[in-house]
Amino acid sequence: MPDMTREPAIAFANQLRAARLAALGDAEAFDGIVHVVERLGSYLSKELLGDKGEYGTLYRYAGKLKDLAANSGMALKTPDQFRNLLTPFETLYKLVTVARNDALHQGAFARHLTKHVIELAIILEDALRTHMNLVVTDFMVRNPVCAEPWQPVGFIRQQMLANSYSYLPVLCRKGDWRVVSDAAVAIFLGSARERGDRTKLLASTLEEAEQASVPLKLTPAKFVDEQTPLDDALKRLTEPPILLVQNPDGTGLLGILTAFDLL
Repeated sequence: MPDMTREPAIAFANQLRAARLAALGDAEAFDGIVHVVERLGSYLSKELLGDKGEYGTLYRYAGKLKDLAANSGMALKTPDQFRNLLTPFETLYKLVTVARNDALHQGAFARHLTKHVIELAIILEDALRTHMNLVVTDFMVRNPVCAEPWQPVGFIRQQMLANSYSYLPVLCRKGDWRVVSDAAVAIFLGSARERGDRTKLLASTLEEAEQASVPLKLTPAKFVDEQTPLDDALKRLTEPPILLVQNPDGTGLLGILTAFDLL
């Protein structure tokens, strides 16, 4: 088995995270995670299968992936203690492998499979993180979605709900970075449910909303260097619990780091 090093660990963890978040938005989007697991299994089995011109399957990758998953406390020990709450990696893997080959991949069956695949991905992500350096750049989300001052509040709200975002960075017209939160949007919209009042609020641009009588409050952004140790970054994840990593030339963001990314 090739040694798992930092670079492939970061790449596979990022792919699993992206596929997992996509599956959270689509209850039947299990294939994206399965494909990443297959690529990871292929990488780990390269010397055994790939160099001989052979191809593997989820069944044949099981041993290598189980060895990798053993680096995560979520794979075996913790599930043994809390079996009524957590499923061991090997059991999850068997469930996913068998179910994935079933012809019926729709409705409740697919949603159940997606749940198992997401749990499998979480364990593998945790295992891959043991091969990373404990610095911000290895854990941050790259190419983050940002809000714009000209965008309507309704669109920003939609982005948050569709992607489970709690915070979005905003580059204001004055050139300073701020953060808009789901709580700030909720407070701005208030309890208004009358169609006319709510429509007006949702149609306001972020810039207009910031100047309203009951303003949508933007929080000044906090920055961190990409090589900052995680221990130092965690101390700064207070309020808001999001750190921005800026390009060296100051023209944009390399990524963002939230508590969610470090769980």
